[in-house]
Amino acid sequence: MQAVIKHKRRGSSGNKEAADDPNYENITFTFKNQNQPKGSHSPPNNKVPAESRPPSDTAQEHHWLPKAMMSLNTFLTLSCMVLLALVLVKNFEVSRELVVLKEVLWKVQGYQEEQKTQWATVKQNITAAKQSLDTIKRSIQEGNLKQRQLATVQNIDEVKKTLKEILNMLKMSKPSPTP
Repeated sequence: MQAVIKHKRRGSSGNKEAADDPNYENITFTFKNQNQPKGSHSPPNNKVPAESRPPSDTAQEHHWLPKAMMSLNTFLTLSCMVLLALVLVKNFEVSRELVVLKEVLWKVQGYQEEQKTQWATVKQNITAAKQSLDTIKRSIQEGNLKQRQLATVQNIDEVKKTLKEILNMLKMSKPSPTP
């Protein structure tokens, strides 16, 4: 910022004590306009700024302002109370729904535990059935082997007849008891 210092005559009319002081100087600063492009300087302004007029009494000009502020505060307070009531009602509804949801989840967990035990029972039954089927298969295979062995004998009646003959021969060839 560029400051231009201007010297005024000693002792201004606005300050009587300063006018009596020999070291007093009235200094005015002027600043470069920020809207002007760089490099251009504004000509020094020799005018002394006019005294600003005293602030007017805003209470007299805007007599409705306190009532409006009070109305606005009342409106905001009522709005906050209504919103708070809505939040509390919604919170109550949500908490009731959460309680119901919690009960449903407990029931679901109970059903899941029951289902797990039933599946364990089903698995045990399947394992027992497989073992029974394996035993039956082995029995069938053994029976098939015996059937094959018996199938090699041509006639069972002939075997019976041969066995009877052997028995008769054994009975006849028994040694007689000696006295």
